[in-house]
Amino acid sequence: MEYTKAGMLNYIKENLSFVNILPSMIIKSNVFFENISDVINEIIKFADNKPLVIRSSSSMEDTLEYSNAGKFESFLNVYPNYNSIRDAVERVYQSYHTESDEEILVQPMLSDIKKSGVVFTSDIDTFADYYTINFFEGNDSAAVTSGSSNALRTFVHYKNSSHFIVDKDMRSLITMCRHIESFLKNDALDIEFAITNTGEVFIFQVRPIARCNRNINEKIDLSPILSRIYKKAKKLSVQHPFLLGHTTCFGVMPDWNPAEILGVRPKKLAISLYKELITDSVWAHQRYDYGYRDLTMHPLMISFCGIPYIDTRITFNSFIPKSLNSKISEKLVNYYLNRLSEYPKYHDKIEFEIVYSCYYLGLHDKLKELLAYGFNENEITRIEFSLLELTNNIIAPDKGLYKADIAKVLTLEENYKKIVQSDISIVDKIYWLIEECKTYGTLPFAGVARAGFIAVQFLRSFVSSGIIDRKEYDTYMNSLNTINKIMNVDLKKMYEGTISKEDFLKKYGHIRPGTYDILSKRYDEAFDEYFGDIGSIDIEEKTGTFLFSKKQMSRIQLELEENGLLITAEELISFIKNSIEGREYLKFVFTKSVSEILQLVGELGKRVGISIDDMAYLDISIVRQLYVDLYTGDIKTIFEENIRDNKVQYQSAVQIKLPSIIVKPEDIYSFYLLSEEPNFITQKSITSNVVIFDNRDEQKLEGNVVFIRAADPGYDFLFSKKIGGLVTQFGGANSHMAIRCAELGIPAVIGVGEQNYLEWGRYQRIMIDCLKRQVIKIKQ
Repeated sequence: MEYTKAGMLNYIKENLSFVNILPSMIIKSNVFFENISDVINEIIKFADNKPLVIRSSSSMEDTLEYSNAGKFESFLNVYPNYNSIRDAVERVYQSYHTESDEEILVQPMLSDIKKSGVVFTSDIDTFADYYTINFFEGNDSAAVTSGSSNALRTFVHYKNSSHFIVDKDMRSLITMCRHIESFLKNDALDIEFAITNTGEVFIFQVRPIARCNRNINEKIDLSPILSRIYKKAKKLSVQHPFLLGHTTCFGVMPDWNPAEILGVRPKKLAISLYKELITDSVWAHQRYDYGYRDLTMHPLMISFCGIPYIDTRITFNSFIPKSLNSKISEKLVNYYLNRLSEYPKYHDKIEFEIVYSCYYLGLHDKLKELLAYGFNENEITRIEFSLLELTNNIIAPDKGLYKADIAKVLTLEENYKKIVQSDISIVDKIYWLIEECKTYGTLPFAGVARAGFIAVQFLRSFVSSGIIDRKEYDTYMNSLNTINKIMNVDLKKMYEGTISKEDFLKKYGHIRPGTYDILSKRYDEAFDEYFGDIGSIDIEEKTGTFLFSKKQMSRIQLELEENGLLITAEELISFIKNSIEGREYLKFVFTKSVSEILQLVGELGKRVGISIDDMAYLDISIVRQLYVDLYTGDIKTIFEENIRDNKVQYQSAVQIKLPSIIVKPEDIYSFYLLSEEPNFITQKSITSNVVIFDNRDEQKLEGNVVFIRAADPGYDFLFSKKIGGLVTQFGGANSHMAIRCAELGIPAVIGVGEQNYLEWGRYQRIMIDCLKRQVIKIKQ
């Protein structure tokens, strides 16, 4: 049986006396408009001189199919006089756009609120067994549903966990939700609530999470899976005989940030290829070659049942200079781990906010912050000089390691052609492309990327030292001749007709927005999808030059000499330019090998009758093993068995919710989302143009990704414009717009924060992959 908003609250109140529901008065629209004065006087008497909330309670909302969340008007803090009440009631009814007899709900405003928000008692996309509580701390009871605030918090708790919930308010709220779920015999509810300063939980609304004809996969019992992840995290967190540090944390964004490169839920081919090419050992060989500790036997990335994480203890060990005393090194790694635990929001900025991985101007003073964490002057001096020695070796103009790494790309380009043009088998081609890519692609790329990071640190230190200002920093970065800028110039030339589309794709056609994803189409496979019609291409060339003044160069030279950096100002500027440009170019070249590997894997699948969609689940190690092992069974059977197992794991990964950073194993069951962590709605993806909505009639919204600041239900009309996707700066996982996007199957990223909103908004075209929790910038 379906109830209106008011009817559901009354039904619960009549049967569950311990559930706190405010007194209510239900107004029928026909009665109201026939006896306006009498009904308003009854409402005034009901109000007892206290402010009211006058809410929609239409038969057109809160159904099993559609919630129509936020579609109709509601008014808070309505002053209990004739005109205010009449205006509010009439406006609520007018928002229904009907002449039928409908309800309006009147209740007193609750005061003394300390927390308020919305609980989903199942995951809104998968209906998996999670409580997702989006709440605001303060007296604004509409902050969550209105989507107008970014000062929201989100608590996630696995429903079948036996682990204790530390937060008393969350514990009380979940207990209340369990009672309501049990009574209604529905474990997928959308519940609005408030918690007072005395700890009482009040329920404002209860409705089913609307399914809207969505294809919902069968719910999986996640308890045994989460138990395995918990035990694995616990085992990995103990002290290790060959690692510094008393414990560890796991993150999806530190170091080689798998969440950015692969997405949070990559398929097996993508994750196994990334491990093989970079995170199993290549990354550590590069660090060791550049003067850091030897971690070559330690895989950097682990997979928790299909969800990739970086072991931050291994990362922190790998940033310790090999020349540093082991006792100080141990102390430093523990400092890094403690700081990340204290400030988990830095998990995607560890080299800027936590780790000292190289020398730069101003480091001497920055290291003094260690005095507050138990380090003495002598220890700090030894850390400083070990970083200085390491940095001098990397940036040395005559024997700098990055130069040799940049040169290796020529070997990769030559060997790539030899392999691709040879007559060896597909399996052999895949094997040798992987081996050559590791030796002459990802390994040197990792080195030049390290040099590029050091270059950026120097530029940032120029700003903090007052040598250049932020505008000059941006101008310098825009002046660099990166491969992305070169591609944009070539794209413009193609638009102007000076180079052909065929020539453009010959050079850039191998690029995939999802570098390691076989299902991510290459530019030469989906040009129109990524760039639209050639005639519609609008390239804004960001050109310009930046020359450091004589005064700035003199200041840099003086700073280098005073800091013991064995390089001239001219040589340092050359290092900065070459390493940043080189980093981008090496990535461009080695990803050509990655793209070809994926093409060949697809061709291999086609030959044995396996679709490319299924080959996305194949572990690349199975293909590599075929090079050295001749099996008695046929290849198709071998592939299908591996694919079947990996599909099962992937289906579990789709329903699992884990935090971006696991500080302690218990976080696997209960965690808070980090501030400004985007909320991905639906499990769909879209590639389309970006439209910053400004309410102009000529804006083309249909099919495009629309950017708005607030996830305000006032923007509900956008859904009638057939938008392709939605991005909002503000708003939470349970805001009205999030609910509507889930119901309508519109891929959306809600509450991305100012930095992401401005950064993504600068691009003409982006890809949103909600399942992978990934936004890929395609065309600037």
